[in-house]
Amino acid sequence: MTELIITDVRRSAYNGDFDLITAMFLSTENPENSRLLSMAKERCNCILVLESATAERDFPPIGLRKGDQFVRLWARCGHGLKVGEEMRLNDTR
Repeated sequence: MTELIITDVRRSAYNGDFDLITAMFLSTENPENSRLLSMAKERCNCILVLESATAERDFPPIGLRKGDQFVRLWARCGHGLKVGEEMRLNDTR
């Protein structure tokens, strides 16, 4: 099982009808796994996975510290996600 926490939600600077969501992996074996990214996209009700990486330095404005594994997602406004919300992704292959 993989756990995520939403660390940042902000309106897209390019299109005000969408939000950029940052979620940090709290526990996972391999966050680069395409299946996990697909589950994160679906669970967060997002349209697109923009980025999945390990933070190379601290990013305080979006709640990340060096070494954190995270995913950035693009979602329509009204997704209902809030900073601090935790969710579990169950990989039931």
